[in-house]
Amino acid sequence: MSEGHSFISAQVLIVGGGVAGLEALLALRAHVGDRVAVTLVSQDDWFVDRPLTVAEPFGLGLAARYPLPEIAAELNAGFVHATVAAVVAAEHRVGCAGGPNIGFDSLILAPGARMRPPFADAITFGVAGSGRAVRDMLSRLCSGEVRSVAFVAPSMTGWLLPLYELALMTGRELARSKVEGAQLRLVTPEARPLALFGDRGSESVGRLLATAGIEFIGATRATVQGGDLALGATGESVAVDCVVTMPLMSGPRLAGVPATQPDDFIPVDEYGRVEGLADVYAAGDAVDFPVKQGGIAAQQADAVAAHVAARHGARVDAAPFRPVLRGMLMTGGEPRFMRSGVPGADPDIPGALYPLWWPPTKIAGRYLAPYLLERSEVEGLGRPDEGFTDIDIPLTASTLPG
Repeated sequence: MSEGHSFISAQVLIVGGGVAGLEALLALRAHVGDRVAVTLVSQDDWFVDRPLTVAEPFGLGLAARYPLPEIAAELNAGFVHATVAAVVAAEHRVGCAGGPNIGFDSLILAPGARMRPPFADAITFGVAGSGRAVRDMLSRLCSGEVRSVAFVAPSMTGWLLPLYELALMTGRELARSKVEGAQLRLVTPEARPLALFGDRGSESVGRLLATAGIEFIGATRATVQGGDLALGATGESVAVDCVVTMPLMSGPRLAGVPATQPDDFIPVDEYGRVEGLADVYAAGDAVDFPVKQGGIAAQQADAVAAHVAARHGARVDAAPFRPVLRGMLMTGGEPRFMRSGVPGADPDIPGALYPLWWPPTKIAGRYLAPYLLERSEVEGLGRPDEGFTDIDIPLTASTLPG
């Protein structure tokens, strides 16, 4: 038990109602039950299963939406609808835009990243209205008004798998609608398709792109200028009718919280402790880990929650964050289950048609995924088959961006 803190009366404040925030809340309840008071602060009232929003423009599913106040109440936590603007760590309080100030014994920052469009003349998937814009693009492709689309990754920071999904599902839709002659390109700074998943995983994705008729242009940073795509340092120009891209991401810029340069992410150690701030932790897209993905955010939150729980007297192994990358690639057909690879780690082929973790959801979180599965209307998943093995393959320094 930490000096000066009562196990019963400890106040844990979680900022953010996304994957990291909810995973931290669930993990804390698993470790300490109701023996600490928890308050969830969020500027949103809903948790959206964002990885599934990529399927919505294609009519392949709807992203589930869950009310945060209801989740908080179910987990015996308080809920405050507010935007945290500042952290005063020395006084153990946060300041919200327009008030109030909220005190804490331990603070977990999980506000997510700020997102902005990288190009003026492009559809930036993930920002407001982008789903409708993709649906309109599909309609124009099928009518012949649009004949060429480039799917462009603007940066290596973040999570590029949704861009591949958009490209593959677009190719699938064109084939289903018997549209011929349309040109689809995927342009990325990665040397190979989804390089984070290793050589064999990348080869698997490359074959999917080729089968869908999508030209892969790797090791290339592109810019968009009107109806032209400028490729790489040479600036070679390619005319396209439409560009689909992902947002650029940067940190939350909270007063009183340190930030890396130039992107303002929060620097943390392997337990999620924020540099220079006592009793303050951070997890998720807001921190300075280069891969921004729901499963990674959940793992960061697990490490943070265990350390916070141990700090307040729980008998729990506070293990450091050791990233394991898992991903479900939606193709318009059967999803492919991906995992990061290291040589000789496992004989199974990355990109399998069967799940490599359980439950087989887009967010591979230890606590959040089963919780959401129980609340969902999905039938037929139940318990994993006998002999199911949960594969954990760690990311390594050699596979991370940069």
